[in-house]
Amino acid sequence: MKNIDFNSILITGASKGLGSNFAKVLAKDGFRIIGVGRSEDDLNKVISELPNSQLDHDYLVLDITDENQVQEKLKNIEIYGLINNAGIANTKLLHEETYEDINQIVNTNLIGSLNISRAVIPTMIQNKCGRIINIASALGHRPLSYVGAYAATKAALIQVTKSQSIELARYNICVNAIAPGYIITDINRHQLEGEAGEMLKKKIPLRRFADINELDLLISMLLNKKNSYMTGSIISIDGGLSAGL
Repeated sequence: MKNIDFNSILITGASKGLGSNFAKVLAKDGFRIIGVGRSEDDLNKVISELPNSQLDHDYLVLDITDENQVQEKLKNIEIYGLINNAGIANTKLLHEETYEDINQIVNTNLIGSLNISRAVIPTMIQNKCGRIINIASALGHRPLSYVGAYAATKAALIQVTKSQSIELARYNICVNAIAPGYIITDINRHQLEGEAGEMLKKKIPLRRFADINELDLLISMLLNKKNSYMTGSIISIDGGLSAGL
């Protein structure tokens, strides 16, 4: 009988920020982590420091916007869970975005996630088991100025999540999304802890940004094998940002 690996989690954008933290949390939970990113040095550092090293955590240097590369490296890969986390953003008025700006954001945040899903879902269907988590954003529900392109891709990813949950339910594949608000990471710390950050805090009912560890419980719950009836959910963790006007 084919040896199916029901313990591996593939995480895109695993070399920094939320992705690297998800890797640590899920490795501690006993999952084998396969990190995906563009920087081999950064990936190697994250993967080599994960707990439960006996699980043989691994990484793949991969450009998720390159469909041929994704298919070549991921076709027939055996995984239990996929976290579509990789994403980029910029700060421009929407009418000032260039074609290159839009193309890069859409290809990474939306098309890249679809490329990865397209590569791994067929094997999940064969195995009749799988969990997919798409990392959307509170801005996918309620956009703010200067992040229109990013917000549009996250809104699209929310609809992708709902569509996939309907289409894949018959195969015991659950698809959910997390819609985080503003979370302080090493990447955005300078911006959020400055004057612009103080302005943003006023829009958040809890009047603060989240610490990166405040998503730990949710990511563990969504990948927990006992969580078998939850699909099509978009879960906001945003301090109340999307709750009202």
